[in-house]
Amino acid sequence: MKRLWLYIAACAALIASLTLMDARPSSAAERNESTYSYGSHVRQKLDAYWNPSDSAQPGIVILHGGYWYEDSGWATWSRYFADKGYAVLSVDYRLNFDAAWPAQRTDAISAIDWIKSNAAKFDLDPDRIVVLGSSAGGQIATALATYGSGTDRVKGVVGLSPVASPYRAWSDGNHDDSDAKKRKVRDNATILARCFPDSADTDTSLHASCWDTWKDMVVKNRASGTNDAPMYLIHSAGDFIPVQHSLDLEAAEEVSHDMPADGVTVETVPDSGAHGGALLDTPGMPEKVLSWVAAHT
Repeated sequence: MKRLWLYIAACAALIASLTLMDARPSSAAERNESTYSYGSHVRQKLDAYWNPSDSAQPGIVILHGGYWYEDSGWATWSRYFADKGYAVLSVDYRLNFDAAWPAQRTDAISAIDWIKSNAAKFDLDPDRIVVLGSSAGGQIATALATYGSGTDRVKGVVGLSPVASPYRAWSDGNHDDSDAKKRKVRDNATILARCFPDSADTDTSLHASCWDTWKDMVVKNRASGTNDAPMYLIHSAGDFIPVQHSLDLEAAEEVSHDMPADGVTVETVPDSGAHGGALLDTPGMPEKVLSWVAAHT
C-alpha cells in the first residue's frame, strides 16, 4: 500500500509539473532570435525576433537612437513586440564616424529591401511592415517615409522623439544656455553632415554642397504628401528634442502637400522629459503604439 501511495504522489507531482509548464507563455519558449547581415559593412546587421506562425505576420523594423554615433539596445522591446505577434527586426546602420549622410538612410532602405526579400525566414508578410525609430533613428525612420515613394516601402512609421530636423537641433544646441544633450545632438549632426550648416556653402566641385546635405537631412524637405507613408510621432512635454520637429513635418505634409488629415499624428506626452525609447515606459503608451501599428498593418 505504501508503494502505491508513493506512486500516486509521484504521478500527482508529475501532472502538476506538466500543468505549470503548459501554463507558461509559450511565446518565449518558441521565440527565435538570430542575427543577420544585410550588407558587407560590420554595422550592416540586424537582430531578428519572431515566433513561428502558420500565417504570415506583420513586421516592426526598429531603428535605434544614439545621436548617430552609438547604438542603444532594443532587445527587451523587440522581444515584447515579437510576443505580441510581430516579426521584429532591430536594424543597425553605419554611424556618423563610419560614413556621412545619406549613408544612414541608404542603409535603412537596404535593410528594408533585404527583409522583404527574406521575409519567409521570419514568417513575415513583406507588405505589412511598420518602422519604429527612436531619436536619431527617428530621423532615419521618418526619412524612409518621405524619401521617394515611402508608402510603397512601408505601411507606416512610428517616431519616438524623432530628430526630424537636424538643422533645428543644431540651432537649439548652439546657444550659450543650451544643455549638454542639445549640444551633443548639435555636434553629432555636424559630424553626420561633415560640415557646419552655412547657406552660403553651395560649392559642389568636389561633392554635394554642405548646405544641400543639411537640407537633405531635414525630413520635411522630402515631403510629398500622398506618396509618403503615414506617421505617428511622439514627444514628451520636456523632451530635449521638442515636438516642433514633428509639428513642422506635419505641416509640410498636410498643409503644403495635401496629405490626408490623419496622415501625420503628433502626440505630446505630459511628463517631465522622457525621450526616445523611454517614452514607451509611459503607462499605456506601448498599447497605443501597437494599436496604431495594427491599424496600419
